[in-house]
Amino acid sequence: MPLIHDEQKYVIPRGRVYFDPFDANGNLTGEIPFGNCPELTVTIETEKAEHFSSQKGLREKDASVVVQVDRTGNLVCDNITSSNYGLWLSGTNEKITQSAVAVTAELRAVVPGRFYQLGSTPSNPMGVRNVTGITVKNEAGSTTYDVGDDYNVDQETGRVQIVEGGAITAGNVNFGYTPVAGEFERAKTGAASEIQGALRVVSDNATGGNRDHYMPKVTLTPDGDLPIIAEGTDFVQLSFGLEVLKPANAEAIYADGRPVV
Repeated sequence: MPLIHDEQKYVIPRGRVYFDPFDANGNLTGEIPFGNCPELTVTIETEKAEHFSSQKGLREKDASVVVQVDRTGNLVCDNITSSNYGLWLSGTNEKITQSAVAVTAELRAVVPGRFYQLGSTPSNPMGVRNVTGITVKNEAGSTTYDVGDDYNVDQETGRVQIVEGGAITAGNVNFGYTPVAGEFERAKTGAASEIQGALRVVSDNATGGNRDHYMPKVTLTPDGDLPIIAEGTDFVQLSFGLEVLKPANAEAIYADGRPVV
C-alpha cells in the first residue's frame, strides 16, 4: 500500500475586522466594524535567557529558556468612516446639531482679498455650513454691501470672500445668515495617543478553511501618513500599529475553526 500524505492547507486570507473599545473602567462597549482592511498582520518575537556551562574549557550552552514574548502587528483600513477617523485620531466622535437660527450681526474684522468662515468661534472653530440669506453690512448696520461687487459667497461651505477693490475696506463688518437645520458627524483628536479594546476577525477566506481570531486586549496606535490632499489616484488608507496584550484572565490570541455540519 502506498504512503498516504496529508492534504496541504493553503490559505489566501480575507475577512471582516471589528474593534470593541474599552470604556474608562475597562469594560467593552460594543464592536465597531472597520470595513475593508487590506492588511492585518501579527508578528511574534521571543527573547531567551541562555545559560552556558563553565565546567570545562570550552564554554557550551546547556540551557535556553524563553522569558519574553512580544506580539505586535499592523492594521490597515481604507474604509474612511467617521468612527475609523476618530480611532486614527485617537480622539472622539460626536454628532453636531446645526440649528436654523438666523444670525443678524456677526461682527468680524475683515481685510479685502481674504476669506472668512461664517459661524467660526472658539467652541466651534469649523463654523457653519449650508447657509442661506448671507448679507454683509458695515459695523453700524447702515450700509448693505453688494454680493458679486463687494463680496462673494459659497453657501454650501459658509464662506465669504471680501473682494479687493470693492466698497468694503479693512475694518469691522457684520455678517448675516441663516444656517440650514441638520446633523453631521465630527471626529476630533483627544488627549490619548493610543486606544485599547478587543479585536475580532471573522474570516471569509478566498481559499482555505476559515479561522476566526479574537484578541481580548489590544492597543491601537495611529501610524503613518494621512493624505488629505494628493495628486495621485491611490485610495486613502488609515494605518495602525497593533500591540496584542495578555489580559489577566484570558489568553492573548484565540484562533477558532468552524464546526463541521
